[in-house]
Amino acid sequence: ADPKAGFRCTPVASAFAVAESCAPEGQDEDSECPKVVRSTSAVPELLEEMNHSAEQTNKLELHASKAEMRYRQRLAHWSRLHKDLIEEHGARSVDRARRYFEADEALQAAAERVRDISQQISAAGLGTKVAHGMELDDETMAQRKREHEVALIDFSEALRSVEYWRAKAGEKRLNSILPSLRLLRGHAKRLDTEQERIAALSQRIRVSKARYRSSMAELERISNAIHEARSSQGSDEGEPEHEPAPARSGLEAYSMPPEVTPTESSGPETTPEVQGLIACK
Repeated sequence: ADPKAGFRCTPVASAFAVAESCAPEGQDEDSECPKVVRSTSAVPELLEEMNHSAEQTNKLELHASKAEMRYRQRLAHWSRLHKDLIEEHGARSVDRARRYFEADEALQAAAERVRDISQQISAAGLGTKVAHGMELDDETMAQRKREHEVALIDFSEALRSVEYWRAKAGEKRLNSILPSLRLLRGHAKRLDTEQERIAALSQRIRVSKARYRSSMAELERISNAIHEARSSQGSDEGEPEHEPAPARSGLEAYSMPPEVTPTESSGPETTPEVQGLIACK
């Protein structure tokens, strides 16, 4: 601003200043209330934090929106495949094939558990270092043998379940339905992954918004402190009996810089007091 115009202020692009702190023409800079100077010193850093938080929130919300769209599309695709499968083979046949499919997965997991424990016991009997690089002592060996017995029981139960549902569904029907079930399972896993991504993005958005609101609240606190300090200074110097209302011409032109203007979801609405902290006539 031109000093001859009666005001001095720092451009927003280089540093942020309080509009009301522009001193009248002829007033020495050092005559500004020290409390006001100390209060406004934190404004640039707070506004920079608001800039960053608003930008980060907008980016995260864009990623979350895309992830939600992918999730809806994949869910719709999964639903169509499942509906077509039922219409082709019937709900009962599909349910039996699904139970066989899940029993077979449980059987594979039980078999892997049996193999893992058997290898540990065999390696320990040969003196090979196992179990995190340490040889198994007698107590640990006994524990492994008990675990092996339990794993064998689980394997036997899973095997019986597989044989039961294979007989219920029928070999021919299983051969027709299982490929589609495997395809559906792949889509379901991708849906789970997308849900996890959306949850993680939502958490980051909440943190970013909290930072934005915190900076906004601190700016409001500084604004109130500035008004109180100036009111106190004015009282000490002797206030006129009827203080004129502050000029508000051009107030509607006060606005936040574009990079910190909150979107619908990036932060709370800016109050006039805070707007005064981040724009200058």
